[in-house]
Amino acid sequence: MPAPSYPIPPFLSPLHLYRHILREVSYLPPAFRATISSRIRNRFHRHRKYDPRAKAHLSRASNTLRTLRAANSGDPRAMGGLISKGFGRSGGRRRELMAQLVKPQGPSNSQELEALLDQPSTTHSSASTSAAEAPCPKKPKNAFFLKWDQKKLLQLMQSQRKQHKDTRGTASWPSRTLKGSDPNTTVPTSTIWGKPPAESLIRTKKARWWKLNADKIMPPLGKGEWDLLERLSNGAQGEAEWAVPARRPTAKPVAGPESMAESFDWESWATQPAATVERRNSMWQRKRSGGSDNGPYAGREQTSYFPARWFRRAYNRTWQLTPTMSQDPKTLRYSFRWGSVQPKFPPPTAAQLEIFEGVDEQGHRVREGSVS
Repeated sequence: MPAPSYPIPPFLSPLHLYRHILREVSYLPPAFRATISSRIRNRFHRHRKYDPRAKAHLSRASNTLRTLRAANSGDPRAMGGLISKGFGRSGGRRRELMAQLVKPQGPSNSQELEALLDQPSTTHSSASTSAAEAPCPKKPKNAFFLKWDQKKLLQLMQSQRKQHKDTRGTASWPSRTLKGSDPNTTVPTSTIWGKPPAESLIRTKKARWWKLNADKIMPPLGKGEWDLLERLSNGAQGEAEWAVPARRPTAKPVAGPESMAESFDWESWATQPAATVERRNSMWQRKRSGGSDNGPYAGREQTSYFPARWFRRAYNRTWQLTPTMSQDPKTLRYSFRWGSVQPKFPPPTAAQLEIFEGVDEQGHRVREGSVS
């Protein structure tokens, strides 16, 4: 896929910036293009009428445009970050998946169900009392983890620790490994006065433990999306359905090309230092800004496309970081499956096959006229 042949204008209005971003998103691989496009559209439409932080949002949108251009121009770090965000390994989609993951699935036995059904009656009886007799109780601090499905999260953490250990040399984990799966490890057995710790101290210690470890959890994906990652790890990127679209030709003006005097931006050179003007043409900024340098010190031009092998390896690294979750209907216990390394052995050459001529599967020499 060729890189964009036009530089980014120095100033873009919000509407033109939005159009440039959507145009670059249309050149992303179809496997995660819809996820990136949906998040960008939602953010622009959310602040379409009134935006008190318009300057900060426009600066972030400009950075997004440069990142998309770099990814479409052959920058592996930018494309790898978009793959991670598209499949929920980082960014906003990961937070959405975590919000769905921590929700409890309901009572697991009849006793918990009866206790849950008895709660509305007690709430109704307490609500009938006057406000003076029954003041509203204060919400306890650091009690967010009490609403989470802790058993499910602890099972996932144990499975992720094992996966991290098995794929330490083949996957690019964004954070350090989970050090434990017991939230009571940081809770002291007694205070300095030899008394048992207070309930608020226990909640604070457990809340800090959950905050540190929840940022490292990789939320599971659905079976369909997980199978798609497996197919992409096996080389489905080369199929027409998931191939990267070709870049459309750049529009050209009807009139003839401008002269050198008309196209030369002399105002920038007159008002800014040369290092500032040429910054967009540096080797590290060309893929993001669209600049070019034809001088003798320009350096070697980097590749502007990704081969199919790079996509296969990138998807496989993401697949190793992605679990899929299933629940046993009898025991209600969760099980997790993770992606694995796909070994790709090259086919033997004709010279290598000559070694095994006249030898059976057990390595014995085959006599002439014998039937194997």
